Amino acid sequence: MKKINARKNHNLKGILILVLGVAIIFLGFKAAFGTGSPFYVVSSGSMTPTLNINDVILVQGNIPFDRIKIGDVIAFVNPNDHGVFIVHRVAQILNQNPLEIRTKGDANAGSIAGIDLPITKDDYIGKVAYVIPQIGYLAKIFFPPLNYVVIASIMGIIVLAPFTRKN
Repeated sequence: MKKINARKNHNLKGILILVLGVAIIFLGFKAAFGTGSPFYVVSSGSMTPTLNINDVILVQGNIPFDRIKIGDVIAFVNPNDHGVFIVHRVAQILNQNPLEIRTKGDANAGSIAGIDLPITKDDYIGKVAYVIPQIGYLAKIFFPPLNYVVIASIMGIIVLAPFTRKN
């Protein structure tokens, strides 16, 4: 009986350590990348071939809007619908004071009405820093906040794998 309880306690400790580790890694990513959530899943083909549907991007939110330049890939909310997240390449600087930019998807021949609107500091989320190809399939299986836990777990495994030793 004592062996069973000891094994249960050991398993519970392992699960608790994993959950705490994932939470710490996720909070670390949030702090390091300066965004509410640094992870986003690409959901359209507008940035193909640079970004593909189901790629996970890590967005660097602590890069100031005034440091963005033509050619940067940025994340922003649609100025007409703040519930829509968009990732496009900066195509044009419209104004300097206040700064306004226009973006365009790499796969789009030209600007798209209703999408490629002037972007301001208020719409800006951050600059795309890293791309993890096709891992978004896993995130789509789960819904927030569980998908964040899945992504953070995978990132944690990738980061910690070299430091683990085999017994």
